[in-house]
Amino acid sequence: MPEDAMILELKREIEELRRTIQVLQKQITGLTTAPQTGMIPEASVAAAEYEIIPEAEEDASWTRLIGILKAKPQGLTAKELATLWGKSRSRTSEVLNLLAARGRIIKYRDGRNIRFRTP
Repeated sequence: MPEDAMILELKREIEELRRTIQVLQKQITGLTTAPQTGMIPEASVAAAEYEIIPEAEEDASWTRLIGILKAKPQGLTAKELATLWGKSRSRTSEVLNLLAARGRIIKYRDGRNIRFRTP
């Protein structure tokens, strides 16, 4: 992935994170005022349904993860990818398994390791 494209991907990710933080800040404000008023704001009820960021939706960071995999045709483990992607190993593994289930990447066993690669 060219450096310019990677920078644009990172900028999109940062913007998505900013929007998420703004939503979360509103939720926190609503929840901290709820005990004082005795009412739970309507937005907090929606947040309780876990609809702030749908888990199954792909985003720009997933595209960057696939780009990392394309650069390594031999495949990488979830731990290796987590380090390169900059996310936790558990979140990386979760996303990799979703992408594998959708057929976007291939999950295979290499001895004792589970590796992922692009088709």
